[in-house]
Amino acid sequence: MDKNNFFDNYFKLLTLLFWPIILYKWLFIANESVEYKLFIIFAILSIIYIISFLFIFYKDKNIKLITILYRISTLLAFLFTLGSFLLFPKNLFWLYLKMLFLILYFYFSCVKVSKYKIDEGVVGIIGSILLLVITIFY
Repeated sequence: MDKNNFFDNYFKLLTLLFWPIILYKWLFIANESVEYKLFIIFAILSIIYIISFLFIFYKDKNIKLITILYRISTLLAFLFTLGSFLLFPKNLFWLYLKMLFLILYFYFSCVKVSKYKIDEGVVGIIGSILLLVITIFY
């Protein structure tokens, strides 16, 4: 398997893993140990992805910088959303971090669509708006 294809699939897996964790919080009775374990699993997988993707980017200069910024901002927005949603729902510091990374996620998604004409950014725009709406109205 090509390393770019591997990282694309790994990123898609992390993105698809995020949404069921959010739905878990809404659909099932809250259990702190399960929520903590879900956050830790997602955080470990995301950190492994970010470090290895940055290492590959350092070695292979064919990857566009906007792809790096988009994927890292996506995963950080997801991490801080899960952290503030599952672990620290009343902590203002986590809320501010989540809002910061959601705004960065939205910005890099808009740049990816408008400047680079990459359609993957549309998913980021919709996802960031959805997460901002969930944050505001939850």
